[in-house]
Amino acid sequence: MNEQRTVIEALLLINDLSLSNQKAILSELNSLLIECTQDLYDNGIKFEDAGLFEKLLFQIIFHNETLLTLTNGKLIDVRDKHLKINDLTAVYSIARLQIETFINLSYIFFVDSEYSKEIRAYVYKIQGLRKQIELTKKHPKDFEPIQKMRSELAEELRKIRKLDEFKKVPFSKRKRFTHPSYARLIKLDEIYPLIKIGNLSRTHSLYSNHIHSEYISIRQLKSAVNDNSQYESSFSTVTLLCSRITSLVITNMVEQYELKKSSYSKAPLKLKKVIESINKLSSELK
Repeated sequence: MNEQRTVIEALLLINDLSLSNQKAILSELNSLLIECTQDLYDNGIKFEDAGLFEKLLFQIIFHNETLLTLTNGKLIDVRDKHLKINDLTAVYSIARLQIETFINLSYIFFVDSEYSKEIRAYVYKIQGLRKQIELTKKHPKDFEPIQKMRSELAEELRKIRKLDEFKKVPFSKRKRFTHPSYARLIKLDEIYPLIKIGNLSRTHSLYSNHIHSEYISIRQLKSAVNDNSQYESSFSTVTLLCSRITSLVITNMVEQYELKKSSYSKAPLKLKKVIESINKLSSELK
């Protein structure tokens, strides 16, 4: 009976779309994610590319904290008047970054694919390093940061060439792995259904459009300035999105790396029910 009451309380909490409530939920989720991330180290869990996994988790955590700060707004002085600034464009930028980090984290470490996690991680890093090196082509090759990147690239190429999975690929098709055009070996449209988070494709497109089209951002900003209530609604929507992402990351981590007996076991029952309810909500969104 108590558990059923807690489930109802969790549902009521999620359905309260006020910005203050949604921020409180995200803050609790982010704190639990931090604890679960520390559990990986404390429990001595080691696996290939654990460093990359950790970096992507840190990105999720940092984006959440940045969002929680940005949605507070900022008071500035304009000719003896206090004007509250709400940087809607920056919040949408964080939303887009969070989605893309989550996609990459899920693609490499959480979802099943015809490609192994090892080869997915190698291709992701190889593509990124080649892009960075390409951007620095006007610098001398003996420039220390470039030398470091070239050494990292050589190491990742050495690793991928040692994989039996890579050796089975015909020579004519290996360029896709050693000189990848894209960071992911499968298309976004194939990844979205695998990560079970509902309408992420449309949300991703929405925030990408705001970032890539300055005019859209300016129109949205002007509209929100004229009607300040729009800020709270928009900020609440982004905060809920980040809670959905964080809940699914926690669930995947706990299940995949057997962390149920660590920090997750000490989390309040209501928070666990919030996570379960948010995950169910996400999976049902179309």
